[in-house]
Amino acid sequence: MGGRLPQAGIPHLAEQSITVVDRAQIEATSPTGLLDILASVPGVSIARSGGIGGQIYLRGFSSNSFRSPMFIDGDRFRGRNTLQLNYLAPDEVERVEVIRGPGSVVYGSEALTGLVNVVTRSYTGDTSGPFRFTGGGWSAGYGSAANSFSTYDWVKGAGQGFDFIGGFAGRWGGDYQTSLGTVPNSDYQSVGGNIKLGYTPDIGQRLELSLRSYSEVDGRAGGVGGAPGAPYLQVRQDPNQVHSARIAYTGELDGLVKHVESSFYVNYFDTKLSTINNTINAAGITTRTVKSTSHVIGPLVVGGRSLAEIPWLSPWGVTKTTVGLDGFREARPGSELTSETITRNGTTGIVTSDVFSPYTKQGPDTTQSNIGTFVLHEWKPVQPLTLSAGGRFDWFNTTTDTSPLASTIPANVRALYASKTNMDQTAPTGSLGFVYAVLPSVDLLGNVATSFRQPTNSELFAVTATQLPNPDLKPETGVTYEGGARFHTTNAELKVTAFDTHYENFLQTVAVTLNGVGGYTQSRNVGKAEVTGVELEARWQMTPSVNLFTNFTQLRGTNTLTGTPLPFLAPYRGRVGIQYADPDGAYSILGVIDWAASKTRIDPAQEYTTSGYAIPKLYATLQLGKLVSPQLGDTKLILGLENIFNTAYVDASTFVNRSYPRSFTNPLVETGRNISVKVQHTF
Repeated sequence: MGGRLPQAGIPHLAEQSITVVDRAQIEATSPTGLLDILASVPGVSIARSGGIGGQIYLRGFSSNSFRSPMFIDGDRFRGRNTLQLNYLAPDEVERVEVIRGPGSVVYGSEALTGLVNVVTRSYTGDTSGPFRFTGGGWSAGYGSAANSFSTYDWVKGAGQGFDFIGGFAGRWGGDYQTSLGTVPNSDYQSVGGNIKLGYTPDIGQRLELSLRSYSEVDGRAGGVGGAPGAPYLQVRQDPNQVHSARIAYTGELDGLVKHVESSFYVNYFDTKLSTINNTINAAGITTRTVKSTSHVIGPLVVGGRSLAEIPWLSPWGVTKTTVGLDGFREARPGSELTSETITRNGTTGIVTSDVFSPYTKQGPDTTQSNIGTFVLHEWKPVQPLTLSAGGRFDWFNTTTDTSPLASTIPANVRALYASKTNMDQTAPTGSLGFVYAVLPSVDLLGNVATSFRQPTNSELFAVTATQLPNPDLKPETGVTYEGGARFHTTNAELKVTAFDTHYENFLQTVAVTLNGVGGYTQSRNVGKAEVTGVELEARWQMTPSVNLFTNFTQLRGTNTLTGTPLPFLAPYRGRVGIQYADPDGAYSILGVIDWAASKTRIDPAQEYTTSGYAIPKLYATLQLGKLVSPQLGDTKLILGLENIFNTAYVDASTFVNRSYPRSFTNPLVETGRNISVKVQHTF
C-alpha cells in the first residue's frame, strides 16, 4: 500500500482535504459494495439499510439529503440519492476519490460537505499496431455472513489507435447474519455490465465512449426508508435499474490552453419500490396491512462539463488558471402508485375488508435545469507559497405541470401553485486558500469556502392532500473555515485538518396551518447548524515490507436554533492497520481494526445512544503463480476474516425510527463474523 497517500485526479483546490482509495486497497479487502469502500475514509460514516444498500454521512450530513453528491468519472450521478451507492460493483472501480469539505466552487449544488467521485476502470497500454485482445480476467468470491457470491468477468483489447475494456458483474447475497440473529429482508441480487471504447488519434488526445447498465433487487432491512424493519415494515427495490451513456474527450495542447476535458452524459433510472406496512396491536395480531408499489419513473438526466487549464509565467510568479462550465437537465415524471389495504379483526385476525387501488399517477411531471461556470486560480508568488482563489456562478430553472393534484387541495393553494410553475434562481460561491511549505517536508494549509444546495423539484413543488408546495424556497448555504498541516517524506505522510462550518437556510419540513386549519406540512428555510471536526490520515512505510496506516475523525454538530445535537453523527471513529508484503511478491497480510467511541450526545427525538466498538479484521492475498505453480500466472487467492469476535454493533449514523421499539433492525445492526474467499485471475 506504500507510505505515500494516493493522489486524486479530480479537479480540486490545492489545499483541500482529499482521500483516495485505490485499486490495490479495494482488491485487498474484497468489499461487497461501494458502501464498504467508503467506510474506510476519514470523515465518512455509513448508514446501512441492507446487504448492499445505504447512504454515507460526510462531515455530518447524509448523501440521502442531497448534501454530499456522487460523481462517476467526474460527471454528476444524480437521480437516486437513496440508492446511488448500490449500482457499482467494486471490481468495476479503479479508485474512489472523496473530497471532504465544501466543493461547490467547482462542482456546484449539493457539494455542501464534500463529494464522492468514482473512477471506473479504463484501458491502459499501447494502442498502436494491429487490433488484438490484450488481456482480461475473472473473479469469483464467497462470503459466509450472507452466503454471498460475486463474480466479475472482463476483457480488453487495442489496435489501430482504438481500445476497449468491458466487463460483466454479478452479486448475490441472502439475509446476513449477526450475533443477534439473521437480519430479515437484507438480501440482494445485482447484475450488470459496462464497456469503454477509446480512440487515441494522437499522443495526448483521447476520445472515450462509456456504456453501463445495472439492475438490482434488494431489501431495506432498516435504515433510511426501511426502519423499523420487520415485522412492521418491509421495503424492497424490485427492480432498481440504471442505464448510462457517456462520451468524453481529454487533450494535451501546445497553445495557450495546455489541458482540456469535456464530456456529455445521459442517465436513466427506473425503480419499483414495494412496501408492506403492518399495524400490530398489543396482542400481537396484525390488524391492518397496506401493500403498495410505487413506480418511480426516471428521471432522465442529461448533462456534461468542460474545463481548460491555462498555465501562466510572469515576473510575479507562476499561475495556473482553470475555467469550467457544466450543467444538467433532469426530467422527472410523476410516480405511479398501486395499493392494497387489508383490515383484520383485532381479536381473531380474520380479514374484514380488502381494498385494492390500481396504478394512479401521484404527482405532476417536473424538470430542473442547471448551468454553472467557474474559475480557479493558483498563484505561486514565491517558491514556498501557493495561493488559490475560486469563484462560481450557477443558474437554476425548475418547472412543474399543474396536474394531477389531490382533489382535497384548497383553491387558493392551487392558484399559488399555478402562478409559480416556472422558477429561476441563482447562486454564487467562492473560495480563498493557501499552501505554505514551512519546511521541505512540512506544509501548512488553510482556506475559507462557501457552498450551497439548490432545493430539489420535490421540495419546491411537491403537493399532496397534506403537503403544501413552497416555490419561494432559497438555496441552503454554508461557510467553512479550514486549516491543517501535511508532513511528507519518501516513506511517510501525515495529514491533519480542523474545520468549522456554519450552515444557514437549512430546509426542514414543518407543521403549518392553512385557512385556519392544521394538519399540513411544508418545506421551509428554517434551519441553522454548526459542524466542527478534526480529521487525521497517515501512512508509514516502516520497512520495505511493513506498512502502517491509520485515520481518525472527531465530529460535533449542533442545530444552532434549538441548541440540540444534529442526529446520526459519529463523534469519534477511526481505523488502524498494518500490512506485511513479502519482498518477492508472493503474498501479503493485512490487519485492520475499525473502531468508534460510544455516542451519548444525541437528539433523543430521533436517535438512540450507541455503544463504542473495535472490530478487528484480517486479510491475506496469496499469489498462486508464485506459491503453487508458474502455470497459474497472475492468480490471486484473497482471504478475509471480518468481525473476528462476532460483535454486535451499530454505526452511530444508522437511521432509527423512534416511534417503534428498539430492535436489531431499529437501528440496524452491522454484519457479524464473515469469512470471505475470492479467486482472481488476470491474463
